[in-house]
Amino acid sequence: MSGEQHREKDQMSEEKQDSARDARPGPEPAPGTGRPTPRQDPTPRQDPEPDPAPAAAGPEPAAGPGPESAATAEPRPAPRPSGRLRRLLRGRPGAAVIGAVAGALLAAGGLAWQAGELPFVSRERCWDALSADTVGRLFSDGDIRTRELSLRSAGRLGEYSTECRLQRWEDDELKWEISARVEQLARFDGRGAREWTREFLSPAMVPLGGDLPGMVSAGRAWMALPESCVGGRRDDPPTVVSLSSGRLGSSDDDDPAERRRYRAALADAVVELANGVLAGKKCRGSYREPGDLARVVERQRPGTYPKDRLCGLKGVRAPSWLTGKGDYARAMRTTGDTSGPAHSCEYGRDFDLDGVRLTTIEDPRLASFVVPLGYGGNPRFRGDGFGSVFGDMSVYVATCQTGPVAFLVQREESFVRKHDPTVELLPDYAAAEAKRAGCGPVRVTGPEPPK
Repeated sequence: MSGEQHREKDQMSEEKQDSARDARPGPEPAPGTGRPTPRQDPTPRQDPEPDPAPAAAGPEPAAGPGPESAATAEPRPAPRPSGRLRRLLRGRPGAAVIGAVAGALLAAGGLAWQAGELPFVSRERCWDALSADTVGRLFSDGDIRTRELSLRSAGRLGEYSTECRLQRWEDDELKWEISARVEQLARFDGRGAREWTREFLSPAMVPLGGDLPGMVSAGRAWMALPESCVGGRRDDPPTVVSLSSGRLGSSDDDDPAERRRYRAALADAVVELANGVLAGKKCRGSYREPGDLARVVERQRPGTYPKDRLCGLKGVRAPSWLTGKGDYARAMRTTGDTSGPAHSCEYGRDFDLDGVRLTTIEDPRLASFVVPLGYGGNPRFRGDGFGSVFGDMSVYVATCQTGPVAFLVQREESFVRKHDPTVELLPDYAAAEAKRAGCGPVRVTGPEPPK
């Protein structure tokens, strides 16, 4: 056998080996498993296939429906060069340079896959709204995964509602989770109103600044979308985007500087999320970045605040059964900046303000979702406005120059049997707050006997 025949035989043998290697399946990424967190909701899925058209779509702008985003799937390993490419490079001039470039690209792809990303692939999360830089400010190191529903999902009562979850995994264990929601606030839902106001209108919230319709704390943020984008009637409750990071109040014990840093990150993120949702819904315009955030007023320990002023309001005395005494004395905290859509005041135990919450909602659109509760419960209040007690929350609505303003009193714990803050505190609080808000004198009468 000649030398040339030997070389052809060796080349054929190498090609068979290369083909066999190419036929082997590549390594699969390790499945992400971890322990469940207290808020595990099976509804959001991680299926990379597009969602089917829902039976009842939420409100959309006239320009057309927003794009449906598939859930983010786990990236596949970067491909290795085929046997044919290796054979073409073998023995060719410049093969070393080409091989080095190809190897660098493949190495970059492998590193990106290990970090949960692929080169030249968009890194935006949650309906392509949150950039990688923004997500990086919300999480520490770890594998960041996303689970999201379509922007066209509908809520349980027909209201528009959808969700995206950002999760940080480390060593196959879920370490932290942030929930991003887009939802229309529900009317005639006392429980929903109580839970949403408790989380997103607490004294820890401050306005986003300027004319931005939203608020932020070190663990929560929300922003209302414009009526021109979400459609509906003029008096419909607003559709809001929101971010929830960790358990409510879990950041209270963090370092103040860290709280300020994370609050600023959440403020930027919720505005970016709102702009991304507007773009996804084909709406025009965008919101500007938030400005300087107001200082958060720390809780005032028992004995350090004036007991003769309810929530610091002049002319309204705080009853002794509310402030407590001795071992049962209660701390107080109020919203530092009252120029935003809403502000509130809390009384409760020093380590957990869970006694009673008094809230004023001055933004007419935001107040509209609690207005029906003002005439839907018992007993009822009259006067220059109307109100009622709805379970452990009372609501009074007065009409001011800007529109309806709502005053809420929420009971978080059982007080002395002879006292009910939802009944006893509402008249004086509503009258004093209406005067402070520029509504003029507002007379509150009642409560009337239950019907």
